[in-house]
Amino acid sequence: MISLRALEIYYWTAKLSSFSRAAEKLNTTQPTVSQRILALEEHFGRQLMNRASKPVSLTRDGQRMFAHVELILQQIAKLNQDFDQPGHIGSVRLGVSETIVHTWLGSFLEASHQRFPQVDFEISVDVTPELQRGLSEGELDIAFMLGPASVDGLACHHLQDSPMQFYAAPDLIPGNHFKSEHIGHFPILTYPRHAYPHSQVRELLQRRGGQQPRIFPNSSLSTMERMAVDRIGVALVAQGAFQLSLEQGKLVALKSDLPIPVLPFYSFYLTGLGDGVLSDLTTIAQTVAQQLG
Repeated sequence: MISLRALEIYYWTAKLSSFSRAAEKLNTTQPTVSQRILALEEHFGRQLMNRASKPVSLTRDGQRMFAHVELILQQIAKLNQDFDQPGHIGSVRLGVSETIVHTWLGSFLEASHQRFPQVDFEISVDVTPELQRGLSEGELDIAFMLGPASVDGLACHHLQDSPMQFYAAPDLIPGNHFKSEHIGHFPILTYPRHAYPHSQVRELLQRRGGQQPRIFPNSSLSTMERMAVDRIGVALVAQGAFQLSLEQGKLVALKSDLPIPVLPFYSFYLTGLGDGVLSDLTTIAQTVAQQLG
């Protein structure tokens, strides 16, 4: 007798091309994954996976098997949906950019809990390249990060375009108006070199300032906020990221005529079994981001 759990394990092992990644996603052990797939192979009398290849690949019989398994699991998901049954959702491994943590993540989690009270979130905060790697390697189910990008096996949906804003300690910049003439006088505290806006910001500041700008890149918004409060430089980050320091009067939002690029945030998630929930979570994120972002 073939169990649905065995089919689910086979599906995700094939989808992620890894026994260990499938085990992590399904909250089980690698030996259990291996045993379930071996049992399927013994049941059908066919080798389904090439274990010697790295990453794991499907045999021709395994590819035929995958097509059937995918249809079966999709039909079960549709059955649960038609009868208003949530099915087994468990936890969702969510990756987020730190900017979103400081702006609308809390509201998203609250709205998601109302829609899916049975879902628990495992949250990872990181820069976009690491979040994309986590998705591609099956360590994350969904991520809210900078985009867009076309990655095989990942859905990509726009969430919001977040304007960037100059922030500084009160009276650091005359009239709280950041102009081209200030570029060479103050270090610019902004996102790390491998993040999307860094090269655009550097090019803009160099062109407008007429000299190589002093940029202090940092991957931590909290660190940049502390440095700006301590008058080390002028921060250039997503609008709304330093709301508490603004309310406390430790920082001010600067006016500026410089054409600063926006930060385009997108939702990325693994396509396939269970992506209906991830699609619904993306819709919730779009609503919250547009209301609060």
